[in-house]
Amino acid sequence: MIKKVDATEGPLTKLIFIYTIPLILASIMQNLFNIADQAVLGNMAGTSAVASIAATSTVSSLIISGAVGLSAGTTIVLARFVGQKDKERIRKTIDTSVITSILIGLIVAVAGVSLAPFFLDVTKCPKECYSGALLYMRIVISAAPATLLYNYGASILRALGDSQRPLIYILIAGVVNVSLNVILCLILPQKVVAVAIATVASKIISAWLVFRRLCRLEDGMKLDVKRMRFDFQSFRCIFRFGIPASISQLVLPIGNLQIATAINTYGYDVLAGHSASISIETIGYAFSTGFSSATLTFMGQNIGAGNVERVRQTFWKCFVYSLIITGSIGVLTYITGEIWLGLIVGSSSTVAIKHGMLRLSYVALFMFINAISNVLISSMKAFGYPMLTSITNIVINLGFRVFWMQFIYPLCPKFVTIMQCYTVAWLLNLLFYAIFGFVVYRRYVKKGICKEI
Repeated sequence: MIKKVDATEGPLTKLIFIYTIPLILASIMQNLFNIADQAVLGNMAGTSAVASIAATSTVSSLIISGAVGLSAGTTIVLARFVGQKDKERIRKTIDTSVITSILIGLIVAVAGVSLAPFFLDVTKCPKECYSGALLYMRIVISAAPATLLYNYGASILRALGDSQRPLIYILIAGVVNVSLNVILCLILPQKVVAVAIATVASKIISAWLVFRRLCRLEDGMKLDVKRMRFDFQSFRCIFRFGIPASISQLVLPIGNLQIATAINTYGYDVLAGHSASISIETIGYAFSTGFSSATLTFMGQNIGAGNVERVRQTFWKCFVYSLIITGSIGVLTYITGEIWLGLIVGSSSTVAIKHGMLRLSYVALFMFINAISNVLISSMKAFGYPMLTSITNIVINLGFRVFWMQFIYPLCPKFVTIMQCYTVAWLLNLLFYAIFGFVVYRRYVKKGICKEI
C-alpha cells in the first residue's frame, strides 16, 4: 500500500524515515542499474566503451543539470502550499511545472544534440573513444523532455509527501534498462549505441509512469490534459525559487569541466577507473540526497503550517541522521571499493582500479561533509533563501575549483592533486553554509522570519 506522508503531524522521526527510505532506495537502485550498465558494457565491449560513456558524464550533466535544478522551485513552492492546504494553488503549480518541463526539455534536446561536438572538443575527449562518446551523448540527450518530465513530476509527488511511487517507477525503468542493455548488446554491433537506446527507453517509461500518476491525483489537484493551463503567477514563483537552485546545479558541472579536461589527458584507463568510482560513490550520495530532500519537504510544509518547533526538530534530526549514516556508508564504500571497481572495469584493469581507489580515498571517506552541507542547503531553500546557496556555489564550486586547477594543480600535476580539490572544496562549502544557515535558522526560530511565497 502506498503511504502518503503528512509532514505537519505525527511522530517526526518515523515520518522522516518513511519518507526518506524510498528516496534512498530509488537513488541506490538507479545507481546500481548504472553500475550494471557499465559492467555489461565493460565485459562485452571493453574499457574503451566504458570510457566513451564516462567522457560524456560531465558534459551531459552540464546540459541537463540547470534545467533539472529549476524543479527545486516546484518543490519549495508546493511544499509551502501543501502546508497551507491551498488546493487551488497546488493545482496551478502542478500544471505549470509539467508544461515548463516539456518546453525546457525540447530546448535542451535541440541544444544538446547540436553542441555535443563542441563540448567534447572543449573537454579534450580521448580520441580512442570520441566517436562513441559523441554518438552516445546525442542519443541520450535527445530524451531530455522525458528526463525533465520525470524529474519535475517526481518533485511534485515528493512535495505532496509521496516518495514511494518514484521508487517504484525507478525500479520498473531500471529493470527495463538493464534487460535491454543485455539484449541490445548481444544484437547490435555498436555496444555504445545499444546502451544509449536502453537508457532512452528507460527514461521514457519513467516519464510516462509519473505523468500517469499526476493525472490520477485526488480531485482538485490532479493533472487534466484537456484543462491544463500555464499560470504565469505560479511560474514566477517557481522561477524565483528555482533559478538559484538551477544556477547551483549548473555551477558544479561547469566547475568540474576543468577537472574533467585534466582527467581526460590521463587516458581511457584512468578515465574508466575514475568513472567507475563515481558510480560507486553515488550509492553513498543516495543517503545524503534522501535526507536533504526530507529536510526541504518537511521544513517547507511545516513553515507553511506555522509549526516553528517542528521545523526546528526536522532540521536537527535530518542533520544528525545524515552525518552518521552517510559517514558510515562512506567508510564502507572505501573498504569494499576494490571489489566494486573490479566488477565494473574488470579485475585485470589494474590502472583503472588503482586510480578509482585513489578517488575513493579523497571523496568517499569525506562524503559526510557534503551530506551535512546538503541539509544546510535544503533548510535555507525551505526558508526562502536559495540565492544564498547559489552565491556560495559560485564562489566555491566554480571559483575555487577554477583557482585550484589554474594555480595549485600546475605546481603538482598529478591525479591525486585533482582529487584533493574535491575534499578542500567541500570543507569550504561547509564553512560558508554553516555561517549563512545559522543566521537564517536563528531568524526563523527566534523571530519567525522567513521569505513569503
